[in-house]
Amino acid sequence: MRAERSMLADLHGGCSVPVGAYVTHEPEGRLLLTGQVVSLDGAVRLTAASTGRADDPEKLGATVAQELLDQGARDILAETHPAAAGAR
Repeated sequence: MRAERSMLADLHGGCSVPVGAYVTHEPEGRLLLTGQVVSLDGAVRLTAASTGRADDPEKLGATVAQELLDQGARDILAETHPAAAGAR
């Protein structure tokens, strides 16, 4: 949950923003976080995933958020949530 919330915070996501996150436990105490940002019309879907240490979920969330931003998530988020335009 902390990895998911970290990703959402870095994307400035909330209930009205089309952002999804899913975490699974991997072997050796690692987490796999998959995140998505989808345009309101569903035409654009950005996906990023990364693994990280279970004892540092915030770093994992930040990593996936940055990958989504690098793919263009900022533009999608700005259309749906004005505060997202300032996302890192």
